[in-house]
Amino acid sequence: MNWQLIIEHAIALLFPLIVIFLFVYYMLKSFFDQFEKQRKQEIRVKFSEETLPLRLQAYERLVLFLERIKPESLILRTAQTGMTTAGLQRAMSENIREEFEHNLSQQIYITAEAWAMVVAARQSMIQLISSMADDIQPEAPYMEYATELLGEFAQSDDDPIRTAILFIQQEARELM
Repeated sequence: MNWQLIIEHAIALLFPLIVIFLFVYYMLKSFFDQFEKQRKQEIRVKFSEETLPLRLQAYERLVLFLERIKPESLILRTAQTGMTTAGLQRAMSENIREEFEHNLSQQIYITAEAWAMVVAARQSMIQLISSMADDIQPEAPYMEYATELLGEFAQSDDDPIRTAILFIQQEARELM
């Protein structure tokens, strides 16, 4: 027996088998890659269909939160007869804090930039409420404080609440 002849015959038989194996391997790999890509796309579409209503609801709730922390809305909801400046300031700050805590979970459905704008609007309102209260005697009737607060808010050129609402509306439009 000639080993060289046997090896040549084995190579002659194995080479086409290896070529066929590689061809089948790449065809199957291509098929399964395409199948996986299609499956991921279907999951993304289904996920998008399920999360879109949640995202829109989050935007809706945050716009409502921003509207509720405007001074005119806050004063109407929190002011009570006989309240002092200090009492109204405390009540409005507490109301903003509670509203914010109630809506904290919405941040997972919106962009980081939109959430930062909501937080900035909240901080701006708390700052305005505090700074205006510093200018008025704590035991003064709340009407004097409320009037000053509304006047200052109306005169302000920079309205972070309006800015945040417009930004949120724009993002919501982009989702639809």
